[in-house]
Amino acid sequence: MSDDRREILVHIGAGIGNVILATPLFVALHEMRFSVDVWLSGDYAQTAELLRPWSMVRTILADPSVDLRSARYSHVIPAIPPFYWPRYASRFKATLPLVPRPAESLFYRDEQEFYLTFARRLGYPTDCRPSICLPVAAPESEGVSSHTLVIAPGCKTGEMAAKRWPHYPELADEFEDVAVVGTADDLWRYNGEQMRFSPDVKMFVNQLTLRQTAELLAGAGAVVANDTGLAYMAAAVGTPTLILFGPTPDKSLGNFPPNVRVLRTGLACEPCWFQARFHACAGRIDCLAQVSVADVVCSLGELGFSGIAFQRAGS
Repeated sequence: MSDDRREILVHIGAGIGNVILATPLFVALHEMRFSVDVWLSGDYAQTAELLRPWSMVRTILADPSVDLRSARYSHVIPAIPPFYWPRYASRFKATLPLVPRPAESLFYRDEQEFYLTFARRLGYPTDCRPSICLPVAAPESEGVSSHTLVIAPGCKTGEMAAKRWPHYPELADEFEDVAVVGTADDLWRYNGEQMRFSPDVKMFVNQLTLRQTAELLAGAGAVVANDTGLAYMAAAVGTPTLILFGPTPDKSLGNFPPNVRVLRTGLACEPCWFQARFHACAGRIDCLAQVSVADVVCSLGELGFSGIAFQRAGS
């Protein structure tokens, strides 16, 4: 490593969404004229491809055995989320020019500000809030257009599947040009029922890398997704994006860019993720079930989506 005093190492990780929500930190450091290397400890190895190539990131280190004792940077930023920090904290005990971590409570109030606080401690202005972003653009031929609605129906499995809106097939039936992305597991509702889409829907499930998925999202007219990494990908590439929230909080993620809308029912019991999880509805996830297809279609119109709707009899 060079001994240049404007070189900085940023350690980020966890899920796709966490990495994307950390991108304003890279923007801030770039504006401060730092050369940024990223040590990425992601849940998915392909996450690194979302950051390549990018003028704001010089090198991505995905090797879990990075030896910080031999690292020579002007500063090292331990921006790993609090729920993963215990597994890495001991790696930072060596003598390093470490930027102190903010209080963990900030992460759960405003995740983006948690990351930006590291830059602020190096002099970044408190009134500047860069948006999430990714260096991804649509290729010339990706099978979608400005009239295509892309649906990302999944998220992580297990209890996380409670974040899945159950009415995606009905939404797909409202438009002529619809594509679905994700994995085969994403096609299952939280209650164990499988989502079945009409034959006219373009299915990209299990067909794309994470980078290719981001490129497809960049070429779409709009994206509808749950609280999941693919939703943040769509938001970060600039596509009009509608994110459906239920049991999980949205305000704790920080400010989304103008191309994003958040839709939730607004029941008194939501969000319940960090409280009495699913208790008020006995696990039915009423907050998502009660978000109607009509509500989603209306919100897409507010986003300016120009997709062609099917003409219904009698309409």
